[in-house]
Formats: sequence, structure tokens, C-alpha cells
Amino acid sequence: MDFMRQLGKKGGEFAVPSIMLAYATYYYLEVSSLPRREINLLLIQPVYFVMLVAFVILVSAYIYGLLVGRGAFASGSDAADRKITNKISTLSFAVLTVAYVFGIEWLGFVISSWLYMALLLMLFSVKSWLIIVIFPAGTALFIYLTFDMWLSIPLPKGILL
Repeated sequence: MDFMRQLGKKGGEFAVPSIMLAYATYYYLEVSSLPRREINLLLIQPVYFVMLVAFVILVSAYIYGLLVGRGAFASGSDAADRKITNKISTLSFAVLTVAYVFGIEWLGFVISSWLYMALLLMLFSVKSWLIIVIFPAGTALFIYLTFDMWLSIPLPKGILL
């Protein structure tokens, strides 16, 4: 009975993953009902099953932590009881995200993504300048090469390229 009570207390942690999975399921079912099913499911099917497996792993880890009584999801852990108290960081994150969304067309995907990730790493107090420069550049370049070059899905070029 204690297990169900703990699950009810911390069940809010599943709100966003549950909404994402519900929307992905809805989208998957809608796409699968279109003509040329095998072509339409080419991209969504692997992504959907990765999301499904990740959700099952999340729920399993949470239940395991409750049953064992320890771990990152246990009710007595410091990580589970922390609250966001730094409102400036939260507001900065929101402002950076909005600026990224609106600036991606103007600056282009690669530059705006690099700038966004670098500023977020600085906001999250990453000390190594090597990580601040290399990680966002590598990530943005990998995504650009994957989508633009390999999958032929164009990303915004911006005025600088």
C-alpha cells in the first residue's frame, strides 16, 4: 500500500513524458491510416518506438526506486525534494529559448543552435571553455549533416550562409 501512496505523490513527474507519448501515439495512428502506409511510417515508426521504450524504462526505474526504497526516484532523496528557486536562471532559459526560436530563420540553424547551446552551458555554470565551444558546435554540425546532407531535409540557412 505504501508503494501506491508514493506513486501517487510523485506521479506528476510523468506528466510531460505521458503527454509526449500520448501525442506521439496519436500522430503514429494518424500517419499509419494514410495511404502508402510503409512510406509514411518510415520516419515516425523508429522514433515512436524509441519514445515508447524510453517511457517504459522511465516508469520501470521509478517503480524499482520506490520498491527498493533508494535511488534517484526514491521519496527521501535530495534530488526529488529540490525545488527551482533561481528565478533568474529560469527566466533566462525562457528568454534564450524564445530568442532561439525566433532567431533561427535569421541566423540559420547552425549558428543559432551553436549560440543557444553555448549560452545555455554558460547559464548552467559550465566552467570549461572547451566544452562550451566544442560541444555545441559538434552537436549543431551533426544535426545539420544528418538532416540537410543525409536525409535531404533542409534546415534554415539564415542570412550569414
